[in-house]
Amino acid sequence: MTVKTFATGKLSQAAAKYGENAPMAATCCNACRTCVQTNLIALGVAAAVGAGAWVTSVFRRSGPA
Repeated sequence: MTVKTFATGKLSQAAAKYGENAPMAATCCNACRTCVQTNLIALGVAAAVGAGAWVTSVFRRSGPA
């Protein structure tokens, strides 16, 4: 029975390639979390401002005539 040794060469290449990209994966996830958090905060602030503007316009229309 013979064992082919090409798998170790491919495996070491794959491990080296993953090792080069591993720090980038963590950076990408942190950046995405930051972007999502910032976008959700901005969406909440925009919704609050929009609701305030709508309430203000309703009260201005229904004010004393």
